[in-house]
Amino acid sequence: MLHAPARRPLRRVTALAALMTTTALLLTGCGASTEAKPAAEEPTTGVVIEHAHGSTNIVEKPKRIVALGWMSPDVVAALGENPVGIEEVWGAGESGYQPWFEEFVTEEYGETPEVIPYADEGPNYEAIKELKPDLILSLYSGITDVEYERLSEIAPTVPYIEGPWNPGTWQDMTRTIGKAMWQDEKAEELIGETEELIETLADEHPEFDDKTFVWGVALNEGATDLGVYLDYDPRVRITEELGFKSTPAMKSFFETAEGDNWYTGVSLENLDEVEADLFAAWAGSKDEGEYTVNNKIVARWQPIAAKSYVIYGDEAEASALSAPTVLSLQAMLPKYVDDLADALEGKPTISGK
Repeated sequence: MLHAPARRPLRRVTALAALMTTTALLLTGCGASTEAKPAAEEPTTGVVIEHAHGSTNIVEKPKRIVALGWMSPDVVAALGENPVGIEEVWGAGESGYQPWFEEFVTEEYGETPEVIPYADEGPNYEAIKELKPDLILSLYSGITDVEYERLSEIAPTVPYIEGPWNPGTWQDMTRTIGKAMWQDEKAEELIGETEELIETLADEHPEFDDKTFVWGVALNEGATDLGVYLDYDPRVRITEELGFKSTPAMKSFFETAEGDNWYTGVSLENLDEVEADLFAAWAGSKDEGEYTVNNKIVARWQPIAAKSYVIYGDEAEASALSAPTVLSLQAMLPKYVDDLADALEGKPTISGK
């Protein structure tokens, strides 16, 4: 589903399609802390970020930042620095940039960062080194101990905090990167502004209150399961913050989920047992969305029969909600809310080419 490794093109994983990916256990804490690091003679005040591979000391406010994977580039730009380099990720257009990021950095800084070419395996160390970074951020990634060590030889590196593909909530990531950039206060301002937007949009739509929903994945041709997300997934959390309630079937979703997955599958034969007023999903294309709602079994399911569904076959729209940031939410939430409101009135959305 959307939480696939960001350095490679998205690909479906079995019947569920692991899109973008974060395990998005987006309820975990960021694990960042600040402390003084004594030097032999002259004490140097630094920021220390504790993470899954150890700890990283950032002794000076960074200016040349390489932001790898999803989410990090948005936060760096919003906090006042245009990254010197980013990786191309799923959901980026032909330019290599996600649209809200490209618009922001163009307006704010007058130029876009260099797009780091793909390497055969792991990070493109040579391309990163040529950018002369003083900080490398890779919070939404699956970098190994060896990769972390090699990146750290180039510049102080902050990888994932808790585990692979788990950046924490968008608030946590903003705070961690704010700490690393010596911009704690600005990070809190950005979080506050975005949370205020969510609250305002929710207040404008009291009809969302207590309506039940399922967030999932459009069907592949021949699929016998419908992919659905668990309640700690970012898409689900954002929708709940707007006033909706997760389906009462969420408990059964957890019972069938494997390991630390943030998604599971529901057999189409049992879909009628899943209570929901609305269905939201991403699709690989508009045709895939149409195929899903026209499936004979899915078409009889409550939210589909009522035409109460929103399916994003547009990569950028799906990406904005799947790996949310202070930039992507500001760009996408108003449209998402309008689409949800229309769906509750029986006016569905299926986007994409």
